This record gives sequence, C-alpha cells and structure tokens, in this order.
Amino acid sequence: MRPILRTAIITLVFLGVAIWAIIPPKEKLRLGKDLRGGASLVYSVQIKSGEDAKAVLAETIDVLRKRVDPDGLMEISMVPQGRDRIEITMPLPNDEVKALKKAFEDELARIGRGAVKGERLDQLLRSPAEQRDAEIQKLAGGDAKRVDLLRAASTAWDAALARRAELDAARAAGKAGDELDALVDAAATAEKSADDASAAVLRAAVSPEEVRRALLLSGRERTLRDQQTGTVVSLGSARDRALKKIREAHPEISDDLDKVIASYDTYTKQRRSLDDPQDLIRMLRGAGVLSFRITIQPGWSPAEEMRLRQELIDRGPRNIRSSEARWYKINDISTWYNSTDEMKMLDQDSAGFFRGRGYVGAEHNGEYYLLCWDTRKTRLTTAEGAWKVSRAYESRDELGRPCIAFEMDPRGGVLLGELTKDHVKQPMAVLLDDQIYTAPTLQSAISKSGQITGDFDQRERQYVIRTLAAGSLQAKLSPEPMSVSVLGPDMGFDNLKLGLKAGLYSFVVCAGFLIVYYFTCGGIALMGLLVNCLLLLGAMALNRAAFTLPGIAGVILTFAMAVDSNVLVFERMREEIIGRGADLRTAVRLGYSKALSAIIDGNLTNLIVCLVLGFVGTPEIKGFAITMGIGVLTTLFSQLTFTRLIFDVMIEKFGWRQTTMLPLAVPAVQRAFTLNVDWMKFRGVFYVIFAGLIGLSATMVVTRGVKMLDTEFVGGTAVTLRTGADEAGKPKALKRQDVADRLSKAADKHPDLLALRNADVQVVNPEADGVTSHTFTIKTSLTDSKAISGALSEVFADVVDARPRLRFTGSGAITPREAPAYPVLSPVLGQSIDRPGIRTPVQDFIGGLAIVIENIDPPVAIGALRDRLDQTRAEPEFASTLGRTHELQVIDGTEEQVRSAVLLVRDENINYFSGEGIWASDLRDAEWSVLVQAAAESTTFLNVQTIGPAVADQFTAQAIVAIALSTLLVVIYVWVRFNSVRYSIASIVPTLIDCFAAVGLIALAEIIYDASPGLAQSLGLLPFKIDLTVIAAILTILGYSINDKIVVLDRIRENRGKLPFASRKTINDSINQTMSRTIMTGSTTILSTFILYLVGGEAVRSFAYSLGLGVIIGTISSISLGAPLVWAKKYDKEAAKP
Repeated sequence: MRPILRTAIITLVFLGVAIWAIIPPKEKLRLGKDLRGGASLVYSVQIKSGEDAKAVLAETIDVLRKRVDPDGLMEISMVPQGRDRIEITMPLPNDEVKALKKAFEDELARIGRGAVKGERLDQLLRSPAEQRDAEIQKLAGGDAKRVDLLRAASTAWDAALARRAELDAARAAGKAGDELDALVDAAATAEKSADDASAAVLRAAVSPEEVRRALLLSGRERTLRDQQTGTVVSLGSARDRALKKIREAHPEISDDLDKVIASYDTYTKQRRSLDDPQDLIRMLRGAGVLSFRITIQPGWSPAEEMRLRQELIDRGPRNIRSSEARWYKINDISTWYNSTDEMKMLDQDSAGFFRGRGYVGAEHNGEYYLLCWDTRKTRLTTAEGAWKVSRAYESRDELGRPCIAFEMDPRGGVLLGELTKDHVKQPMAVLLDDQIYTAPTLQSAISKSGQITGDFDQRERQYVIRTLAAGSLQAKLSPEPMSVSVLGPDMGFDNLKLGLKAGLYSFVVCAGFLIVYYFTCGGIALMGLLVNCLLLLGAMALNRAAFTLPGIAGVILTFAMAVDSNVLVFERMREEIIGRGADLRTAVRLGYSKALSAIIDGNLTNLIVCLVLGFVGTPEIKGFAITMGIGVLTTLFSQLTFTRLIFDVMIEKFGWRQTTMLPLAVPAVQRAFTLNVDWMKFRGVFYVIFAGLIGLSATMVVTRGVKMLDTEFVGGTAVTLRTGADEAGKPKALKRQDVADRLSKAADKHPDLLALRNADVQVVNPEADGVTSHTFTIKTSLTDSKAISGALSEVFADVVDARPRLRFTGSGAITPREAPAYPVLSPVLGQSIDRPGIRTPVQDFIGGLAIVIENIDPPVAIGALRDRLDQTRAEPEFASTLGRTHELQVIDGTEEQVRSAVLLVRDENINYFSGEGIWASDLRDAEWSVLVQAAAESTTFLNVQTIGPAVADQFTAQAIVAIALSTLLVVIYVWVRFNSVRYSIASIVPTLIDCFAAVGLIALAEIIYDASPGLAQSLGLLPFKIDLTVIAAILTILGYSINDKIVVLDRIRENRGKLPFASRKTINDSINQTMSRTIMTGSTTILSTFILYLVGGEAVRSFAYSLGLGVIIGTISSISLGAPLVWAKKYDKEAAKP
C-alpha cells in the first residue's frame, strides 16, 4: 500500500499554502498591463567593449528596481531585452485605487480649506475694492484672525498700488533727483510690505503640501543610545516627528489630520502601482551617481553665506546664484545627532547645530542641506573624467558600526587622491544621487578606498553596495525611453472579461467531458483539475507573477494538458479491466505505472518550450510561458499525486472495488474505439498529402511575403481608435473600407505619410457583416506617432470623441523664441512674466519656465487642459519631458472656464541660472512644443504603440532564437529519452511540418479576409499577422505536437519489448491502441482552443486560430507521419511488403 498518510499531509500542506497565498484574491492575484491597462518603456543601456553585457543588465535592473520599488509592492516589471535594452512595464492603477487616492486628496484639500491659495489671493487683491469685503468674508470662512490678515493684505496691496502709481506719474512728468528717489524707496517699501502681508496670509493655515511632505517621509522607527545618559531612547519615525510638529503648530486641525493620515494609509496599503508613467520616468533618471565634494566651513564669507541662505529660502536649493557653491540635501538627518539634546538643538537652531560641527547647514521645507563647493578642484564627479568604484562591500567604522566600504578603480584613485591631498583637515561629503550620506573630516589624503557611514539597515546597505558596484547608471541608461506604449484601462478591462469568460467555458467543457465519459473516475479527475487550478493560482501569487491575456491562454491549455494526463491513465485502466480482467486496485496501479513515462515526457517537452520562452520572450509572452510552465508542474502534482491519493483512499479506506466508464457501460462505444486499421498501408498517401500541404503553405507564405509580419518584426506604429456615440447614445459605426478611404485622404494631405495608403486596418469586435465596427486597429510601417496621430485626428474628427482645438495668443509663433515663454527669476509670478499685478508665489519653480497661455479659445476647464498636456507628454516624441514637475495657474477666469493661464515647469537637471542656452533649447523649446501639440490635438486614442527598427530587429532575433533553441532542446531530450536518433527524427520532423503548416494557415486567413470579408466574418477570421503572440502559439504547437507523438512512440517502444526495431505490426497495434486517447485528448484541446477563438476576443484570436489548427494537423501527423518514420523495412523480417 502506498504511504497514504504522508501523501495526504504533503497535499494538504501544498493546498494550505496555495489558499493562503491567494486570499484575498483581489490583493494577491496580479494582472498584467494587457488586462488592467498599463505602460511599457524600453530603455537602451550603454555597454562598453569588454564588459559582460548580461552582468551589466542584471546589475542595472537590480539597482533600478531597488530605486523605484525597493519593497516590491509596485508591480513594476524590469526585464532585459537582447544585449543592450531593458523593458520596464508598469500597470495603471485600478478604479478602487483611484477612488482611494481621490478620497485622500479630498481629505488633504479639506485640511487646507483654511489656507488661501496664492492665485486665489491674487484674484482677491486685483478685484474692485468695493467687492473685496464680501470676498474676504467668504475666504476667511468665519475665522476672525484670517479676516484681519486678509484685510491687512488688502490695505497693503492698495498702498503699494498707490505708491507705484505715484512713481509712474512722477516718471511721466519727468521728475528726477531726490524726489524721484524718495518715491522709488516708498514704492519698494510698500511693495515689500504688501508681499509680507500676503505671505502672512499664506502661512496662516497649514499647507496641504506640508502635510504631504510629512506623509512621504520614512515610517521606520529609530532608537538612539544617548551618549550623555547611556540609555536607549525611542525617537519614533521621521514621519511621526514631522506630523507632530504640524499638530503642535496647528492644534485646531488635529481631527482633520487624523482623517488625512487614515485615508493616506488606506490608499498606500491598496496601491500596487505608480499613479502615472511620468512618476516612473522621473524616478529612473540619475540613479546610482557617486560623487565627492569638499564642504564649505563657517567663516568662509559671512555676507555670501547670508545671501545664499536667503536664496535657499526664496529660490530653493537648486536655484541659488553662485558659480562656486551649491546646497545638497542630507539623506538621513537622524544619523547626525547622538543625543536627545542634540536633536532638540537641531530642531531649534539648525544653523547653529551645523556650525558647531564645522559645516554651513540649513533647514528648508523640513529637509536639511549642507553648502558644498562646486568647483573643479573641490569636487570629484563624472565631469572630472571617467572613473568608477571597482568594489563595494560591508565593513565596520571606527566605532564598530556597520558601514559601506568602497575601493576606486586606478583612475578614480588618482582623482580622489588629488582632491583629498589639498583639503586635509576639511570635511568631505560623500554623495549618492546628489544626496549627502556622510561628510567626515579628512585626516589624511585618501585615494584607493573609503567608507560611507550612516544608520543603514541591512536592506539599505545592500542597495548602496549594489548601486556602487553597478557604477553610474546615469551614464549607462538612456536619458529617455526608446519607445513608450500605453494601453488604456478600457481595453484592459475588455480583455480581462473576454479572457475570464474563455477560461470558464474551457473549464466547464473539460469538466463535462471527464464526467460524461469517465463517470466516477471523471469526478476524481475533476477534483484534480480544481486542485490544479488552485495550485496554479497559488504559485502565481507566491511568485508575484502577473496574469496576462496570453497567460490566461496558458491556463486554458493547462486544463487541456491536465485532461490529457487523466485520459492516459484512465485509458490504461480501461485496457487492464477489459483486456486482462484486472480488479480496480490492480487497474489503478498499472494504469498510473504504464502512463507515467508518457505523461512525464509530454509535460517535460512542454516545460522546455516554456523555459525558452521565459528566457527570450517579451513580458507578454513570458506571461504565457510562466503560467504554462507553472501549469505543467501543478499538472504533474495534481494528476499524478492528488488523484492517485483519492483512488488509494477510496480503495483502501472505503472499500471501493468496481468502477465503470462510458466504454464499459456502453459496449458500442468500446467497439467504436477498438480499431484494427493497417495504418502503414496508407503511409504513402499521407506522405503525398503532407507534401502538398507543405507546398501550399510555402506558396501562401511567399505570396504574402513581408506583409505577414506585424509591426513587432518590421517596426512601425499601431493605433487603436474607437468612435464616439451619436445623439441617441449609440456608437458611430464605420466600415473597414470607410476607414481605409479616410487613411488615403490623410496620405494625400500629408505627403510624408504616404505609407498610410498601405496601412493594415483590423476590425475589432465587428458586426455580423465582418467589416462594420466602432473600434479599429490601424497598423503602419511609419514610426512618427505624433504625425500619425495628428493626421488621424483630422480625418476621423467627425466620428471620434473629439475635443476642440485650442487657440491662444502666440500659438501661431513660428519659433519658440517668439513664444510668450519666460524664465522664472522671482518668487512672485508677475515679476517673471512682466505682469506686476500678479502676485502668485512660485518659489518652487525658480530657475524653471513660465509659459503664458492667454486668451484661450474656446475657454477650457483646468482639468481638461492638464489632461491634454499629460497625454501629449506620454507620446514617444516628448518622452524626455515626462519626468518634469509642472503646474497650471489660472490668471483669468475660473477653474471651469479658463481664459488665461500660466504653465510652470521645473526640470531638476536644467536651470536658467546654470546655463541660459541649455534652458532655452532643452526646456523652453521642448515645453512650448508640448503645449502647441496638446492644444492642436483634438482626438485621443485608446492605444498608440510605436516600435522602432532597432526594437523590431531585436524581436526578430528573439523569435528566431526561441524557435531554434526550443527545437534543439526537444530533439536532444527525445534522443536521450528514447536512445535513438530515428525516434528523434520521427518526432521532430513532423512537428516542424505542423508548425510550418500553421504559418501557412496564417497567410491563408489574410488571403481569405482580403478576398471575401463576409466569408471571413462568418468564420471569425481576421487578417492575422505573425507577431510575438503567434510565435508563442507556434512554440506551443511544437510542445503539444511533440507530446502527442511521444505518446504514440512510447507505446511503440513498450510493444516492441526488447527488439531493437519496431515491426510493421507493432506500429499498427500501437497506433490503434492509443487512438482512443488521441481522439479524446485532441477533442478537448481543440474544444478549448475553439472556445478561446470564439469568446477570447481579438487579442488572442490569432493565438487560438494558429494553435487550434496546429493541434488538428499535429494529431493527424502523429499517426500518419511520426509513427511510420520509426519503421525500417530492412529490419522488419516479417513484413511481406512495404
């Protein structure tokens, strides 16, 4: 008797872990980009000659992942593509997360309801004096203190205007000398008083941004051993301390602050992705850059120090006017004090705290900064030459605390030695990504090695070590993505619904077949199928693997393969019961024993294909490979272990002694499957038929040529558009020819887009005639997505959900130089854009850009204008602008009807004070182009995907490698398994013919679609192209076909016994004996792919079409080609004739 108890315990443990892993399913089961919407970015990586490309990509991915998603919670996928590219995929937030974010933002806005926005205050002060009192009461919300502050600001504003008017009148009258100087002083004093009064209003209530900054701080608790008392003191987290300060400064908002914290914690707990691709691009910039800087010491220049401190307050750390010094943020201020008294001193007098330690430091917006030199002889950065860290490792500092030690390469050692020898006894800051980690005093010159100290936990130390080891990723990673693909959530949701429906139908069909044909044994198999599904979901959840639409196809095929395993066992049991009169216990034992080799061989060949796809496929194809690969393993366990356990328990514990199946209960069925056909006699006929099939496939492939290849292999752009609704709310339908005609008009109007005439138009979810729909996918070889989108917007403006083109003053400017674009030079907006009456504070954008969007026609809501800009930035042409901080300020109108606004933009790497030329070319010109394009675009599309030639070549190489490697590995496996080259040939040659025939059928589908769309619609055919999904289908055919042939070859090997070669009779008998299994398994697999073809949607229809027909051809070729190829006439002495 088998060890039932042990097997039961193992099974229960696996099931328990799987259930634990998937509960709650909404949180644990992840969906890929194609099922929930998402963005895909492809970056190039610079790899120098002599470097290990694989190692560089692995290190780069590791560092980037730790930078953007250190806890692995954001579902961001990073995978190498070829030798020098990385594809980064992120899903878009679902509706629940969006709702939670909105709830948080609403609570945050509510907490700042007492705060007066700068633009709102500016509107109040510029309103007529007789209307102000009512507006003041409205803004104050019944707060007497705020009323006083607003009135003081209003009075100061009027006084400033009066003094300015007096000055302007004096100048107009030609006055000069002391009288004019007195008026200038009076005007300046009045304007300063007005600014101070306005600032007092803005500071009177807590700022939502101040609360947001506090919430974003680390929540890690920190303890400190007070060096004065020797006791361990809990300091709490940086977040808690910042929130405590806000409570103490504004006790009246304590309850509201609790609500904000609760809503934020709920939002972050459910959040599994970044909110926007811009966030991801921003986080990817400048990762892993190490530098060294000598810090400025107190007493250097009191006047200059005072000026730079004031500029830090007014302009921010990156916008000070100095060619010698810069402010740099301290990464973790908690590592800079060793007692509670020191911490209190830091809070009360940060400048004095740093001064006592030999630094010039300051606090700004809750963060702490040190002033460092920024000249060539006082720094070591990438600007000083090519150098890197050759080694980084964990070590201990002089106090025995964990630290990070590093060693420089020879060039870096020389440069570091030159820097430190001239600054002994001065502090030197060690910076990573422009943040100061430590700033020790140099006791002597150092060159080859150094240490980075700080209060790092183990995870943080490993991150810094890996970052240093990877070198400067800023120099390795392309500054902007090579391609950007965004799939709208609507399409993702449609794909999900169709995929789940196909999966459910497939499960029901497989389950129904098992029950109807195998009765009680089928019920046990159904239990195994459910366990298989549970284990598959659990394994996916544990591996944090995301389900993709191809992945759902992998689940459906897993069901079919699981059924095949059961059929193999049950058919063997039936043979034992009928042929040898075995009892149930013996039939079960022999059934599992004899079917074991065929089950393992078939599943392992499929696993080989999955492994190859997993290594060389794109993320979407890897989704199929991972799901199918896990399905192979769970199938082996559930069908060989779990179902066998159920049989053993029923037989040994409950006395089950007899079973029946449809062939046993209905003798006619048994007779129908008991064949005695001389298949070898027809092998010549089969050879001719398959030779004709090969010739026909070759003809169709040659006829279609490159047209068979999708944009993934030839490069180009794919645009999916959906028509809007008419007045009755029904979608505006178009015919495929209507779309083609509109594309021809676009090509005529834009000579550089002539290729649109030959664009492929695919009808998505067509009506009964097969050519009418409200959704179409247009594929072209052109790669200028901006020009394509613009042209399509023009010719489809009457049928898509259109938004009006916007015109504004200056929108027709020939060059950005003529545009109303200004550098932000003052903390008050009006002073930068030559409109003194606008006093909106813009301190965070000093050194950046302000574009005046005046006289907008027609007026637009601020949210709609913001959406236009965000969508335009997501286009590949403007990918370099995605990471920039930008904001819209209304200067005329309301938020619902904006007549004039200012677009403010800041780029961390571009500053007007650092270089006007770069600011103009890289910031002003680019942002003006974004604005003009956003205003001109009148249509949005569901999905725009552009693939450049380099990426297309890479996909082609991946496909070739996948097919060649899969074929080679399968041949080797069969060769080793059967110890025969002949058996390898008999399995792989027919299989390759099956795959080639499937390619020919892809060409046939497109030929039929072009010749007769009505017939194509009745058959569900589309103009299929060879894309990565079809490549996955072909490789699946390879695995399935090999499996089918191995079952027959395994029976031939068993029947031949110890004979070296199989006789003609042995081959015929083996085919006849396995025919029932071939029909049963082939039927269920074909039904599963047929269901996927019918209800899975267009996204997987090419996959289902290729696989379904490939399975049919593969099933026939197993009998007619594979088995006969193992026969050799000269070794068959009993053969009377060929």
